[in-house]
Amino acid sequence: MSFEKLDMKDTEVRDGRSCIILCNFNAKEVKTISNLAGMFGIKDKIILNYKNGNSIVKDILENNILSDSEDGVKNKAIIFNNIPGAKMGTFIENIKKFRINNVLKATVTETSREWTVNFLLKNLVAERIAMKSGKDFNHDEE
Repeated sequence: MSFEKLDMKDTEVRDGRSCIILCNFNAKEVKTISNLAGMFGIKDKIILNYKNGNSIVKDILENNILSDSEDGVKNKAIIFNNIPGAKMGTFIENIKKFRINNVLKATVTETSREWTVNFLLKNLVAERIAMKSGKDFNHDEE
């Protein structure tokens, strides 16, 4: 796993859907995050919960969302798709001011597009644990 500092000068939007995927937030948190996203010009939001965990990221981006996961991962996460680094960085800094804590964050990559939400969230949790313990982390393959 490699970590890269967000390019705060990156303002380019690439081809594809520019949106955020919000996983496992309650209604009040969704409203707060949606309002903040709107201030940053992020209008497109996809709201998921643990029952959507078997959905593949690329399918979610095409509005094909499954609701058949009874034992899905329940961690809160914001997944950015096609959002410029500058906008993501500022958004992440501001979300902290609204006291929405313990949120996993990711961007959709060519690799993670093929993963289920459950697999992505499990990897983010393992990554967080590895970072806190100072260990290296390599993603499993699904």
